[in-house]
Amino acid sequence: MKKVSKKDILSIKAGSSITFHMDDAESVNTAKVYAYQLSESRYKPDDVERYKTSVKDKLILTIIAVRK
Repeated sequence: MKKVSKKDILSIKAGSSITFHMDDAESVNTAKVYAYQLSESRYKPDDVERYKTSVKDKLILTIIAVRK
C-alpha cells in the first residue's frame, strides 16, 4: 500500500486498530502525521479520543483509534 487516506483512518472503530504495509519510510511518516492531524479534526467519530501509531520493521504501520 502506498497511501493511507482520510477515509481509511476515520473508518477505524474506537478501541480497534488497522495495519498498513507501506512501500517506503516516507509513506510511513506521512501517514503518521496525517493520523495525528485527524486526532485534532472535527471529522473524527465522537467515541474516538485520538489516533495512536506504531511502526514495526520500518514499513509496517499500525493506527489505533483510542476510545474516550
